[in-house]
Parts: sequence; C-alpha cells; structure tokens
Amino acid sequence: MTRTVRTVLSFGLIVLALWFYNTVRPVPQPPGILAPDAPQIEPVAGKPEVFERNQHVLTALARFSGQARVLSVDRYGDRVSKVAPLDVALGWGPMSDSTTLKVVDVAQTERGVVFQSFDPKLPDEQVRDYVLNLHVVAADPELEKRLGELRRGNVVRMEGWLVEAVAGEGWRWRGKAREAAPKMPGALLWLEKLEVS
Repeated sequence: MTRTVRTVLSFGLIVLALWFYNTVRPVPQPPGILAPDAPQIEPVAGKPEVFERNQHVLTALARFSGQARVLSVDRYGDRVSKVAPLDVALGWGPMSDSTTLKVVDVAQTERGVVFQSFDPKLPDEQVRDYVLNLHVVAADPELEKRLGELRRGNVVRMEGWLVEAVAGEGWRWRGKAREAAPKMPGALLWLEKLEVS
C-alpha cells in the first residue's frame, strides 16, 4: 500500500471516528432538575384511537405527555422491532439531575431498563419512581428520523398514546397505563409529537 493511500485511509478513519463520537456522545447538561414532573397519563374516555404499523393494529389505552431527560437509547432487531425498533429510557425529578446521574447507573437491556443507585439518599426503590422505559412507535417518518438522533442527556417533550399492539397471528403486546406516576418497566408509545432540547 502506498503512503498516499495509507494517509487517505487514516484521514478517512479519523473523520469517521469523530462523526461517530459526535452522534453517540451524551449531551452535557448543567446540575439541577431539568424535568420536575412525572409524565401525565390519562386513560382513554370513549372510543379509543386506532393506528396501524407494519400489519399490526395499535389501540390507544391512555393519552401520554411529559417532559423528561433521556437516560438511554437502544435499538433492537427482535420480533417487537417490527412495531417499535427503538426504546428510550426517560428520567424526571431527581433522575433528570446531572448530579444524581453521577451516582446512579442506568442501562437498557432486553427491552427493559436496569439501574443501580450508589446514593444512600436515593435507593433503587425510589429511583424506580422516576424512570420509565418506552418502546416507541413513531407516527410518521420525520418523527422516526428525529427519534434516531436522540442521545443520552437530551431533554425531550413527548406526546402520544400508550397503546396495545395486536398482529393477525394472535401476537399481542400491551403497554401499561396508570393515572399516578408511572412505575413501568416498559410501555408501548405511539409518538405523535417530539420536542428536543
């Protein structure tokens, strides 16, 4: 290999590495609570909305809206990814504070969110009250593109519907709707609006 080819390849690899780092690195945030309130969940009153995605029927269970900090984003290629290829773990209250996140580890695995607190003032049982894992179905291609650009540390406002998905072969996946602060390991969200800061 000539010196010129090696130089060009080396430069290309450096540019690629910088681009990759810039797209996956966490978004830095100042200390302090960035999203004070739990997401709002209002059960469907009357006839529920119905949506379709990749031969799956999604029926609304509850209206969802809230502002939260992105704790983690994970992409999947499993059976469920035909409906929701991306999961977003969200935090509010103390779990939206950079100071707290220095002593609480959060990760996603197998469509769930796991965490461990090293802060005696915020044990795991309390962390659970401020964390939500969403399996997200974007309502349109533009939202899907913007979802794919989310990074750990973003503060987002999301609106949509917690839904149940059903496929023709009898497969069923149900998100969980609760009126109080959600304590869900995972909920299926039909996303209609996304604001990112």
